[in-house]
Amino acid sequence: MSVAISILVMLIMLSILTIVHEWGHFIAARIFKVKVTEFSIFMGPCIWSKTSKKSGTKYSIRALPIGGYCAFEDDQGNADAPDSLNSQKWYKRLVIFVAGVFLNIVLAFVITIIMLFFTGYQTNTISSVPEHTVMSVVGIEKGDKLCEINDHTVLTPTDYDIYSFAIQDKNDDPDVMDSHYTLLYEKKDGSELFCDIRKQILFTTEKDAEGNESKKTESYQYTVVTDDGKSDKKTYLLFSKLLEQPTSESTQIRCELNVTVDGKTTTEEVNLTGVNYNRLGGDSFTFVKTYNPFRIIGHSGKYLVSMVKSIYTSLFWLIDGTVGLEAVSGPVGLTTVVDDVVGEKSISFWMKLLTLMNMTALISVNLGVFNMLPFPGLDGFHVIFIIIELIRGGKKVSPKVQSVISTLGLVLLMALAVVIMFSDVFKIIS
Repeated sequence: MSVAISILVMLIMLSILTIVHEWGHFIAARIFKVKVTEFSIFMGPCIWSKTSKKSGTKYSIRALPIGGYCAFEDDQGNADAPDSLNSQKWYKRLVIFVAGVFLNIVLAFVITIIMLFFTGYQTNTISSVPEHTVMSVVGIEKGDKLCEINDHTVLTPTDYDIYSFAIQDKNDDPDVMDSHYTLLYEKKDGSELFCDIRKQILFTTEKDAEGNESKKTESYQYTVVTDDGKSDKKTYLLFSKLLEQPTSESTQIRCELNVTVDGKTTTEEVNLTGVNYNRLGGDSFTFVKTYNPFRIIGHSGKYLVSMVKSIYTSLFWLIDGTVGLEAVSGPVGLTTVVDDVVGEKSISFWMKLLTLMNMTALISVNLGVFNMLPFPGLDGFHVIFIIIELIRGGKKVSPKVQSVISTLGLVLLMALAVVIMFSDVFKIIS
């Protein structure tokens, strides 16, 4: 039953977002008196329609609850008609093409404001720095702010999560995991502390008296160079070796901790709680619960920017191979996520609703950002045509050429959608 509900929820969610997107095109077209031949809710066979006597627009509801569309005179082969989209000045066409994306972003913003009003939010201010972690040694304290990771601005913890995900092993040695990154903190007194960090995980296999492998131990080494812009740079070397392997029942872990600061080393055996033996620290963020509308709206804007950045970053990672196709999910994959939320019995209905709202906001931004890509068939490619037109001194690209290129693009997008669908199904099966 929950699967059926999840599919229904996913269809409704995607349809609403698509209809809002198309409504953006529709509203902008009406403002500029461009004829819309049909505005349809859903796809497939028509089950209800009504044509406006004033505008001539056909409003319809169709049988398949998947998306919707906004059709122009151009789609009927009347690109030269005075009220067609193609006949309008370039700036009017630009507004019409971008309007759908704009409404998707606005919808995500409104959803985020409502969501954060009930849930609160996390800032980039550090809430705690556990003892014996790397950042506690270099001087990061509660109340400091994490401003950048690898030169990328951190507005919200979402930024930290997405950019720290890209910090990967840079070593081909199977017994060594090596990563390198930078962090910029703003201290409570307003000063800045730049940290250049190299993390190494060393795997050592121990042998028994007969020479057989008995167990594998892990050691963690951090090399941190700090720069506050005032005094000389400091170099910290932290080396922690597990004296006993953690288990699922472990609450404290015994390890040997060596700390070297500018060549001076101290060694001690410590009991570390949880996973602090290998933690950087300084990545626990302050939670804020407020009903101040200005603060909620302000942070909603930051959260929206973080979502847009995460989507563009993920797309770039797909292109350069940082992540593979398995990291991409289509409607089938998203339905499994919705099913996990809907079927979870340990959380309340309202928490499920807020979680789905967060998903809806993210998908809405995703839809908007994706549509602005300069790929044939998408709104972003029509913007490219307008730019080409301006470069050519007002000479438009032929509507026929635009149509052919857009059709080819849509075919490729449909093929990609099929590949992603099979990938989602394979992930579910496996």
